Amino acid sequence: MRVPWGFLALFAAICIFCTACGCLGPSPPPDDGGEGITPVNEAEPQGPRTLTGALADLDLLLAEGRLNLTNTTLHQVIGTGVDLDGRASAWILGLRDGGEVRWLTFGISGWQEVKLAAPLPEDEILFDEILLPEDLLAERGGVLAPALERGGADTVDIALAREVYTVTVRSDTGMERFSFRADTGEAIA
Repeated sequence: MRVPWGFLALFAAICIFCTACGCLGPSPPPDDGGEGITPVNEAEPQGPRTLTGALADLDLLLAEGRLNLTNTTLHQVIGTGVDLDGRASAWILGLRDGGEVRWLTFGISGWQEVKLAAPLPEDEILFDEILLPEDLLAERGGVLAPALERGGADTVDIALAREVYTVTVRSDTGMERFSFRADTGEAIA
């Protein structure tokens, strides 16, 4: 079958017109209040950061008014791809805002709010009463480094909830899990 050149020219003209008008551009996300990801900032891509560094970026967003966390309480912290210096590829904060659960993630794109129907522990986390993840990992590196070496891994996953840090070493050979008190770093058997 032969396509007439006039049809191709008309089709090309329509594509150019639609592109110039923005008809083929991305549509704004619907604000339906459902699950999804909402970017909080337009920051440049981030590299692995400690929780302290990620929280400093969050403080900046709060100061600029781009995010409102008034009356929220922190109930869970999760770090993925965390090295023994405490730098993670991603941090996740589980917050309670009244009766609503809110999740904030920090990764290569900066901070984003994720709407996710997932439960949170009841216990509130107060950073002035616990060790920060980077401090815990520095203190317990002697225990964790051999597990990383055995598994051929270079990062861990870390979760903080109910005043307990759970550090997980994942590798092709399996998984090792360690638990530590959040306030002292003492190992929990």
